Amino acid sequence: MEQTLLLAAIFFAVSTFFSMIGMGGGILYVPILLFAGFTFEQAPAISLLLISATSIAALSTFWRNRKVDWKLALVIDPPTDIMAFAGGYFSSLIPEPVLRSILVGILMVAGTLMLVNKASKQAHTFDQDRWWLWHRNFHGTSYTVNLPLVLTATALIGVLSGMLGITGGIIKLPLMVLLCGVPMDIAVATSTVMVAVTALSGLAGHAMNGQVDWRTGLVLAIAAVAGGLLGSRISVSTNKAKLKQGFGVVVWLIAIRFLVQLISR
Repeated sequence: MEQTLLLAAIFFAVSTFFSMIGMGGGILYVPILLFAGFTFEQAPAISLLLISATSIAALSTFWRNRKVDWKLALVIDPPTDIMAFAGGYFSSLIPEPVLRSILVGILMVAGTLMLVNKASKQAHTFDQDRWWLWHRNFHGTSYTVNLPLVLTATALIGVLSGMLGITGGIIKLPLMVLLCGVPMDIAVATSTVMVAVTALSGLAGHAMNGQVDWRTGLVLAIAAVAGGLLGSRISVSTNKAKLKQGFGVVVWLIAIRFLVQLISR
């Protein structure tokens, strides 16, 4: 019980600080749970429960502000959700060293994305009228979605999400902003919807295998939701770009710690 309360305090802090920079902190949930002694079957399942709860709680704010591009979410998210369920269900078949190696890679990518704090702009401009290019207009903002590329990427994100307990929001955001040209505020809101559904899908896959520690998960979920709500309402004077880069360093340090553990085994 003492360990659960300590973890609740840690997740409250993580969720609070990450919500200040428009993120949920899910990228750290699994590493923290693994450090606490949970297995690689339990940690992703608990993480997905936490992410489901925090995303649903945050969604209400974006819904009221009409920032969610529902049509975009309905088009590009289904591959993620289907593959998240499959990833969660079949995660027990993948050797733990393989899962840990993939997690290290994801942490390195996530840490790099947080450290590289460039202005949001579309990386590719699609001027040609091709059937696979979806030209979207939402509240006066136009952007273009390369459907084969984006759907393939979201499916891969789903597999990793279900297996590792990270919903891929930290990758979906750059995907929408840099590849599709979606404005950051709309991308964050729409990503929150997709993250919630993806987390629930992955959680269902783990639940069918009996891998979810519901008692611990619910206690930690309450703490994470409270932290997320607090962080979103705090007016901080800290430079958000520097705060984001600081967390990027933390994520990289965790990745290095896991890498050292893998090599020393």
